Amino acid sequence: MTKVTFEKKYYSAVKETVYKTKLSNGLTVSLLPKQDFNEVYGIVTVQFGSVDATYTSLDKGLRHHPAGIAHFLEHKLFERENSEDMMTAFTRLGADSNAFTSFTKTSYLFSTIDYLLDNLDLLDELVGDAHFTEESVLREQDIIHQEREMYQDDPDSRLFFATLANLYPDTPLATDIVGSEKSISEIQVSNLKENFTDFYKPVNMSLFLVGNIDVKVVEEYFSKKENKILEQFTVSKEQLPLQPVKKTDSLRMEVSSPKLAVAIRGTGQITEEESYRYNILLKLLFTMMFGCTSDRFQKLYETGKLDASLSLEVEVNSRFHFVILMMDTKEPVSLSHQFRKAIRQFSSDEDITEEHLDLVKSEMFGEFFSSMNSLEFIATQYDPMDRGETIFDFPKILQEITLEDVLEAGHRLIDNGDLVDFTIFPA
Repeated sequence: MTKVTFEKKYYSAVKETVYKTKLSNGLTVSLLPKQDFNEVYGIVTVQFGSVDATYTSLDKGLRHHPAGIAHFLEHKLFERENSEDMMTAFTRLGADSNAFTSFTKTSYLFSTIDYLLDNLDLLDELVGDAHFTEESVLREQDIIHQEREMYQDDPDSRLFFATLANLYPDTPLATDIVGSEKSISEIQVSNLKENFTDFYKPVNMSLFLVGNIDVKVVEEYFSKKENKILEQFTVSKEQLPLQPVKKTDSLRMEVSSPKLAVAIRGTGQITEEESYRYNILLKLLFTMMFGCTSDRFQKLYETGKLDASLSLEVEVNSRFHFVILMMDTKEPVSLSHQFRKAIRQFSSDEDITEEHLDLVKSEMFGEFFSSMNSLEFIATQYDPMDRGETIFDFPKILQEITLEDVLEAGHRLIDNGDLVDFTIFPA
């Protein structure tokens, strides 16, 4: 038996110690003991998401798969060879289980009070073995078609993904994470097998446990599983191509009030190491300009042109980055013009001041430390494979950020960025 030991790192800003190691098979494992909780969250994350439908295999060359393949595979892994649902197996152990697919990742998680090691075995089985049949794939297509229709009936979901499609036309981001009606129907057993083989390797995955954990017990558990062979990761992921954006677009749905999205696409290169900090900088910038503490928001709110529905989505990674503002408004054309003009002229915006930055930072500090009381938040926001800073660095990063840093990030995004708007009008 090879002894597994974890290296520990103390984050003074959050007063937490994270234990981390890499197993012989390449799996990154991280632990955050929090003895004041009874529960444990376990989450396995695969670096494989909706944008990876097209990739380059070092063995087979350029590979194209139907959009939605990552999400489809997430569904199928919960089905055992005997057609039993893996969620039922977790339930028998007293655990809740779930999974979700994003643009770049697929995660599988459980929460439990008892039988931690048994649940870990089950999680390992879930992502380590796959069984597909033509019959089960056809059955799953019907299920996912229904899921897609549900999203299509949701105006906010339609607004977000329609805006994203106009920001990134002719790329995987132009299709919903679940895929299109056509692409879902095109998924076959061969697609699922190839993607599982190429991406579901321990070296491309990470495990994170947070909660009532005994580090020595976990070390012993993984020590018994050591001496597994390291499988090389043979996939190359490319930068998304930047085609010309569709600057404005609209559709009609059954909504009581128009819905507007204003978005900007970054065109420069962001490294993985700087992406977390850059995300924070952009959130600070756009919150100062359009958040509820801004003079702009207050004036629009008081005149009834805007309500509390305004939301901000910031996505930053080394392959693409964008910012989307979404809102309900009775004056979408006028508001779009105002927002786009404000974004282009951000460096002279009256809401971007030292005092306002301090206020927004204070609010973000409060929200962060409140969220740190949630094991689910920590489990879903921390990625052990991050090559740069993580959520445990958040207070330190936020404290060090200056107004000059925010303005510099704004120039980096906006000076050469591409702006679009999208409106949903009442039918």
